[in-house]
Amino acid sequence: MISIEDRHITVGQQSLHVHIGGVAGALPPVVLESGGGSLIRTWSGFEQALAPHTQVLSYERAGIGESSGSVDGVSAAATAQRLEALIKAAGIRTPVILAGHSLGGLYMRYFAATRPDLVAGLVLLDATPENLPFRRIVVLRTKAAIWLLYGLARIGLMEPIAKRLKPGGKPIELPPDQAAAYGRFRHMKTLTVELAGLSKVQAEIAALPASAPIPTLALSAGQHPPVVTPDQVASFRLSHDQLAAGGKKPHSRHHRMEGATHMSMLTDPAQAAAAGALIVEFARQIASSSKA
Repeated sequence: MISIEDRHITVGQQSLHVHIGGVAGALPPVVLESGGGSLIRTWSGFEQALAPHTQVLSYERAGIGESSGSVDGVSAAATAQRLEALIKAAGIRTPVILAGHSLGGLYMRYFAATRPDLVAGLVLLDATPENLPFRRIVVLRTKAAIWLLYGLARIGLMEPIAKRLKPGGKPIELPPDQAAAYGRFRHMKTLTVELAGLSKVQAEIAALPASAPIPTLALSAGQHPPVVTPDQVASFRLSHDQLAAGGKKPHSRHHRMEGATHMSMLTDPAQAAAAGALIVEFARQIASSSKA
């Protein structure tokens, strides 16, 4: 097993929590961008799948998890600028393959469109479309749930309550970093700020001028929770079809992971390994084309 180094790297005024590992070789390094509020641990399956073949970098955005930083607002431009500085500070060679999950897909699309010279390819993991509106009631309920979790964590009830919940017959075991994050005001505040700023980030992506196509691999989940309407599912899939169709040929494509959900494609070991294998093959195709 290839070791993954756990570090903190200072970028501007922020100390970012970073994982770096893998083998520097012929394949482009892969940079992983999380969805809203996800901790660096979410990428562990991908790190192990990718590290034997190429370098891999994952991190927690400013205000998330162990990363410091302001939580006053979010923007795709600021996130892309900070990530570019992080890639340089971490010594990762460019061009890289950018892989973004959910909201992270929007951030990576902005980065790829504005700094194509640094990008070899783009991987979109059930990425949020820029034209998908989120119902106000869903946003309000999510915010309420975030602060409820924070309150429970602060008074020491989060883990006991979680253990009483037994989906599939097994009690929920909260990893220590997740339990700590629920009780950290900065982390929970950043979650609500990212949620509130989603429409702004979508508008930033929609306003981007047309750019040269980039090899694009879109991976989408085949299963969705009941709160996601059929129209939203259709919008997700159409968006992924269009993004793959607009990517540079011949390596761009859309692959649906039929048994996966929005999160299990990252957190389920078998699904993460399968997705990682698809990314490795995508990287090999890109590397082969660059030599031709």
